[in-house]
Amino acid sequence: GEPVALRLTPDREALAGDGRDTVPVTVEAIDAQGRPVPTANLPVELELSGPGANIGVGNGDPNSHDPEKGNRVRIYNGLAQVILQSRRAGSGDLVLRATSAGLKPSETTIQVRAVPAPPSIAVLAP
Repeated sequence: GEPVALRLTPDREALAGDGRDTVPVTVEAIDAQGRPVPTANLPVELELSGPGANIGVGNGDPNSHDPEKGNRVRIYNGLAQVILQSRRAGSGDLVLRATSAGLKPSETTIQVRAVPAPPSIAVLAP
């Protein structure tokens, strides 16, 4: 069927709040029965809140000249991807929301768990 909504699917449900952990999130267009629409090619706006950052977007289109950073991605053949990264010393809910004109928006929440700071070694001056 025709696309009626967006769906966000994170690769996993939690990130370590160390500023290095990342998670890919699949963005797809779905029809009224919740099935993927492999012919969908449409722009999506992304909004992120919480202890993290959007570090990249992509869609697999070899002819695309769209930026690979930012809050917009174009679904290509029904799919796109966003890569999120936790913030250092972060904890709480990282919420990603996707919208596209004429489609029901989607939102996903990823838990960012506090972790101890990595050990550091003092550097002695010569």
